[in-house]
Amino acid sequence: MQKNFASQILRLTIRKQNGMMCIVRIKKRDRKNLAEKKIDLAKKTMEKNMGFLRCPLCAAPFGFDEAFSHSPKCQNGHMYDISKKGYINFFGGFTKITGTYGKKLFAARKAVSKAGLYGGLTEKLCEIAFGMNPKAVVDAGCGCGNLTAGIFEKTGRPATFAVDLSKDGIEAAATDFCAEDLLWIVANLNNLPLSDGRIDLMLNIMSPASYAEFNRVLKPGGVLLKVMPEAGYLKELRRFIYGQNDKNEYSNKDVLNNLAAKMDIADTVGLEYSHMVAAEDIPALFDMTPLTQNLGEREKTKNELQALGDFRVTLAFKIAVCVNKDGV
Repeated sequence: MQKNFASQILRLTIRKQNGMMCIVRIKKRDRKNLAEKKIDLAKKTMEKNMGFLRCPLCAAPFGFDEAFSHSPKCQNGHMYDISKKGYINFFGGFTKITGTYGKKLFAARKAVSKAGLYGGLTEKLCEIAFGMNPKAVVDAGCGCGNLTAGIFEKTGRPATFAVDLSKDGIEAAATDFCAEDLLWIVANLNNLPLSDGRIDLMLNIMSPASYAEFNRVLKPGGVLLKVMPEAGYLKELRRFIYGQNDKNEYSNKDVLNNLAAKMDIADTVGLEYSHMVAAEDIPALFDMTPLTQNLGEREKTKNELQALGDFRVTLAFKIAVCVNKDGV
């Protein structure tokens, strides 16, 4: 008799590394079952929430063809494949963003998030969102999902569509966390595969934005939480890297002015806290930000930073609460 999925995924090789028990290998049969589970979860989420989605090529609604059970097809015949890794790719074009936002950066972001760097921000966003009781959420520019999964869990698992143009980022997200009602999507923020006027809450966390699209998919009265770094964000890291030159300074003035011109800002919430980064997590801190991507003598600078030992950094954000008053 075939054992159930839960018992199969327990057959892992476990080894002690750096004082922690780590999974280092999954048997081939178990990897196949895990992939099947993820692809089925993504399909189930799509089927359950089909009304929220539309074809990015022609805006027609989706369905599933019996002959292609994991390939949603719109009414005009455009077909997309759900990956066995648990996400769907709605973007068929070429993008150059992988040069900066690649696998190494996303792995580093996951590591620092697991170490608690963005815990305070996640809690504050959940605090704001919880009072709204959202039924449908979009995380626009979710990257590797390092905040998405926590917000999804702590807000009652609403239907959540996590979107990013980086396939590497979405693959990293789906690798860590797949669940019913959470759909990982590769797509362009300028052409979201989402229906008009159906979304209660949008998150746009330190990411580029497409405000016309955000207004299109938000319900009248729907809310955008736009998160911007403040001047104090990672100031200690910037000071270490750049000293006192102009790159040590940061201002979100232009971002805020652009937001105010295109969205109705109902409120702004400031958040600042510090976090002690353990010495073993400093390479991940260094690698997770575009600030360090084009440094000369990059590895030398990283090693010098790690040699300092534990390193305290400041996390400072402005959260703009924007309300879509008019809808589409």
